[in-house]
Amino acid sequence: MCPDRTSARAGLADRTSGLALLAGAGLYAAAVGIGEVTFNATPLMIGLVAIGAGIVGRRALVPIGLTLAGWGTAVLLVADGPLPDNRVAPAYLIGMAVGLFAAHLVGRAWKIPLTGSILTAFNGGLAFYLAYDVDAMGEWPLWAVLVAAWGLIELIRPTQSPHPAS
Repeated sequence: MCPDRTSARAGLADRTSGLALLAGAGLYAAAVGIGEVTFNATPLMIGLVAIGAGIVGRRALVPIGLTLAGWGTAVLLVADGPLPDNRVAPAYLIGMAVGLFAAHLVGRAWKIPLTGSILTAFNGGLAFYLAYDVDAMGEWPLWAVLVAAWGLIELIRPTQSPHPAS
């Protein structure tokens, strides 16, 4: 169970999460943009960044990260792993379901609502759908900027937490 936090501690958690997301955006950009990590690792990497940001800061980010990590693992298993590429849709659905189930378990234990995870699943599917028509959706700079923007939002958002875990 996630302990109750005072407003000051909640604000610190938001700032810590924001800094972790900013650092994660930089690491992602370096790994995919400069390094040799394939773009296919994007959902898994962003999921791991969100999990890390949730562990060091605002716990509500952990289920979001788990949702992305489940889907991202399936992406890598199809694109660069042993799963056949003619089974993309079922693999992605199973990966997202595994991620959502893990998010559910954590959310239940820490009393965190799964709204963020559900929106993440929807937005991930929408981004994947749009990637066929919008070239920028399949490019790493967009995702690095979006994760950095998320980090900035965590840094500046007002602390108004009716729920102890958010």
